[in-house]
Amino acid sequence: MMEERRKKPTLEQLRTIHYFDIPTIATLAELGTRTVYHALLRKPIYQRDAEKIVAALAQHVGLELTLEHVDIVVWEEYQVLWIIRASANTHEELTDAYNFVYARNQEHARDLARKWLEQLAHLPHHYYTPCPEGLHIGCISIPGYIQSQAYCVSVE
Repeated sequence: MMEERRKKPTLEQLRTIHYFDIPTIATLAELGTRTVYHALLRKPIYQRDAEKIVAALAQHVGLELTLEHVDIVVWEEYQVLWIIRASANTHEELTDAYNFVYARNQEHARDLARKWLEQLAHLPHHYYTPCPEGLHIGCISIPGYIQSQAYCVSVE
């Protein structure tokens, strides 16, 4: 996939050849300017939005373009950081355990955390929070998304 990606121009490279401004493409694509800006910066966006951007660009510059011709990073190629909290709230004390997983969605995060949660039967309340902006704990930075691989880190 990386070899294929190198052959396709990025949106920013196309912008240097066929100048366009962000608000114009956003309007044509019926998207917010932030989405187009993220595509230019190679931050992940949803594939359906990437398709709208490419169609708007094709219309604007008069070329036949599809997502197959332009390298735009899409969320569907990534997994997002999920924070999973197992909790027990008794009158005596509050007990929590945390697990971090990279998953496609909440259901995937739940599947990845299932065995971990089975070991924590004394913590019956479970919470799933996506964290695509990443997490900073002291001097440790945990990225908010990775490219289609599954990792799991537990902290108690």
